[in-house]
Amino acid sequence: MDFQFSIIRKLSIHFALCIFICLVFLNAGMSFAKTPHDKEKDKIHPGQESTPETHHKNHDKSPIKDQDKDLEDFFEDDIKEIPLEGDSGELDDFFSDDKIRPDINETLDSQPSSDKTSYFFNGNIKLKTGYRFNYDSQGNRTTDHSGLSDTKAEIDLEFGSKVFESWDLFISGSAFYNLAYEFNGRNNYTEKFLEENEKELELDKLFIRGSLNKVLDIKIGRQIVVWGKSDNIRVTDILNPLDLREPGMTDIEDLRLPVFMTRFDYYFFNLSLSAFVIHEHRSHKTPVFGSSYFYFPNALPDESDISTRFENTEFALSLSGTFPGFDISFYLADIYDDSSYLNADNQKLNQRISMAGLAANKVHGNFLYKAEIAFFNDIRLSAFPQNGVPVENLQDYSRADFLVGIEYSGFKDTSLSFEMADKWMTNYDYGAQNSGINEHMVQYALRVSRTFLHEVLDLTILTSLYGKSADDGGFIRTQGTYDLSDEISITLGAIFYKSGSHALLRKIGENDAIFSSITYGF
Repeated sequence: MDFQFSIIRKLSIHFALCIFICLVFLNAGMSFAKTPHDKEKDKIHPGQESTPETHHKNHDKSPIKDQDKDLEDFFEDDIKEIPLEGDSGELDDFFSDDKIRPDINETLDSQPSSDKTSYFFNGNIKLKTGYRFNYDSQGNRTTDHSGLSDTKAEIDLEFGSKVFESWDLFISGSAFYNLAYEFNGRNNYTEKFLEENEKELELDKLFIRGSLNKVLDIKIGRQIVVWGKSDNIRVTDILNPLDLREPGMTDIEDLRLPVFMTRFDYYFFNLSLSAFVIHEHRSHKTPVFGSSYFYFPNALPDESDISTRFENTEFALSLSGTFPGFDISFYLADIYDDSSYLNADNQKLNQRISMAGLAANKVHGNFLYKAEIAFFNDIRLSAFPQNGVPVENLQDYSRADFLVGIEYSGFKDTSLSFEMADKWMTNYDYGAQNSGINEHMVQYALRVSRTFLHEVLDLTILTSLYGKSADDGGFIRTQGTYDLSDEISITLGAIFYKSGSHALLRKIGENDAIFSSITYGF
């Protein structure tokens, strides 16, 4: 019965894609009824997000044309299944924050009119330092991470160009090198840790997009798609994996990992219908053996690569609408889980899952109310030890994720937000318990932001706590950024982790750190 239901569900997603294609052709005649000016009015600018201040300005426009905008997503959650002597969980979406890079439309629109059909090239150089002051170097550790943890040089580059009148090309890349490991002695670190954390050269986004007609756009290449309304907790935002190597310390531009996909956006009335054909699978980048965030005694196996054969292609659909006073979006996805699991043969695999979800915003005065719900099926958990022998967990699990949130902006130069989510394993059983998974995974998120000195100084306090009684671990991060000039800014901050009963957060409290950075943008 479960097998039949899975087949029916996957067929329904493919059927919905066929309906989407039919709608495009059946309604192509609508294209001559809309002028380019009308179409432009029907879009929310990719950099805009519904807030009490902006929502009323946007409520007469149709849904976001480009939902691959990098929202301010200052921490993430989800759990990754990794068994360890009866204690296992998911090393999935922890926490993140920071401001975003604009997308190509925003950047091109900000150029002088004479340059709008040309190109732009910009980027930033950052020098970052970090110091851990609460690390137990005498504990059961493979590596001593106390003291200096970062002396990192980073560079991010972006290039965008108008290829034709209605076609854009966008390329971005990044690189970093951390000298702290040279100063501390490279022999003190595991080979796997150095491979993942000492240096990196990455081609991030690479895509071309344009209009096929006045109501249909296409975008092909490595890109980011942001689903959902929450700024703090991931519920429906599942299409891109995350960089989780430094929980709580990762900037948003380094958090979501671009994935190669083909995207179609179709506009009708005040709605947008988007279809995604995802050709590339990437899993989360997680802490490895030897990392201060990795507390298992042994290294985990490398993840099995998913082939790029057509039968492994992932599919997703979204329908979004903006109406007076509120936004709403519906989602369907048939994808591979970005969180891997271990089978009884100690292989690290990714399970094909499906999701149906909904997200909505509602504005009332200075308040913005948010809600998200998502239903997941076919989740596979890791094998669990029984009498010293790993036992395969063959059950496919279902999960219902709920989120509610509120944001208030009635105070001058201040924004307050609070969100709460519950991830409920609906068919929880003995196998899930032995795999180290809680029936309910509750998370609370609180953010306070304020600007000073005419927006020259920005102060943010982020808090994320797990567990019904907030006793499963979490963190609090305080950060201040001061703009010395239009090009140079300085950041100072501290992060305090809270250990808890959750397997992956039990000793995370030893990673308390202070950090600083200086950034030059050009």
